[in-house]
Amino acid sequence: MTALNAAEAMARAKALAGSDDFGPGGFEEGLERVLAALPRLPLRPEVMAAAMNRVVEDLANRLRIEQWYADHPELEAGVIEGPLLVCGLPRTGTTATVGMLALDPRFRFPRMWEMAQPVPPPRLADEPDDPRAVAYRAAIAAHAHASQHIADPDGPEEDMVGIAPLDMHAYHGALPMPDDFLDWWIGADFASTYAYHRRVLKLLQSERGPHFWLLKGPVHLFRLDAFAAEYPDARFVWTHRDPASVIPSVASLQHTLHSARCVEGALDKAAAGPGALAFWAEGMRRALAARARIGEHRFIDVWNRDVVAGPVATFAALYDRLGFGFTAGLEEAVAGYSRRNARGVFGEHRYTPGEYGLTRGTIRTAFRDYIERFGL
Repeated sequence: MTALNAAEAMARAKALAGSDDFGPGGFEEGLERVLAALPRLPLRPEVMAAAMNRVVEDLANRLRIEQWYADHPELEAGVIEGPLLVCGLPRTGTTATVGMLALDPRFRFPRMWEMAQPVPPPRLADEPDDPRAVAYRAAIAAHAHASQHIADPDGPEEDMVGIAPLDMHAYHGALPMPDDFLDWWIGADFASTYAYHRRVLKLLQSERGPHFWLLKGPVHLFRLDAFAAEYPDARFVWTHRDPASVIPSVASLQHTLHSARCVEGALDKAAAGPGALAFWAEGMRRALAARARIGEHRFIDVWNRDVVAGPVATFAALYDRLGFGFTAGLEEAVAGYSRRNARGVFGEHRYTPGEYGLTRGTIRTAFRDYIERFGL
């Protein structure tokens, strides 16, 4: 597929969806920027075509969402409870933490298959045979990186991976996006993104409760102020781990993802680490400043080392801070999840900082304030 401009992408989306109302503005600059960035990446031709098609499909999903709202105006009155947001640097146990919280039936969490195709909103009784869910389960069964990331097709997924693209504010971490795109993304106003985020959650919960949302995503660290402004009742579970272990792991995972999508020989492995370090150090700087403005009383800290060493005790303490009852059933479920997903069960994710142009000292210096504050 040749590169698209914004007008062409929107025209294709309209043809797919059969409607022309994209809803609230705010997505237009992001659309132009992502379409300008993609052709500059060293992607394999089929990956480039898929990336362009994904942008068109995200626009088509916006059109479908707006048409669903037009046909079901009662959705506008929907109420989002919470949410409870699990945040923290990537590779700090956010996936395990949200996975164990998701065992609690009081929470509603986004699945990737419903974010990728949100219309029609899912119905609980239909989910075992919902074609969207069935197809995604099959795709996850062939997952090639289980040692690097826990994957559950019916479990919670990163909401910003599925929802931010609808407002054209995706981070696109699976692709080696150019610096000018990342600079724009870091500095962009995400007010429209979180407003649309709420719109999508209201649609998804409309025929399938509960309405107390459990969310997770490291990229929220860049936008905690905007998230809190959109969701004034939100609370935050912040996961912690030594950045000197985190950043090389991030670099390794991203290099794996980028290598699978780019032409051979196009990537500089040693550059992956410094890029990841600069990006996430800036995210942490912004998150710590936002936390001070939002208020410490809305944050609960969880150390990855405690989740690994004593998950039941750690979650009992977390539930006490939340003011939720930690039942015997939940205690058993948390213990079972921890056993099934213990480190090494799916193989070892092996890497060294030096492979990715990093040293422990450089990483810890970049995160000095964070490390000192949280005893890492």
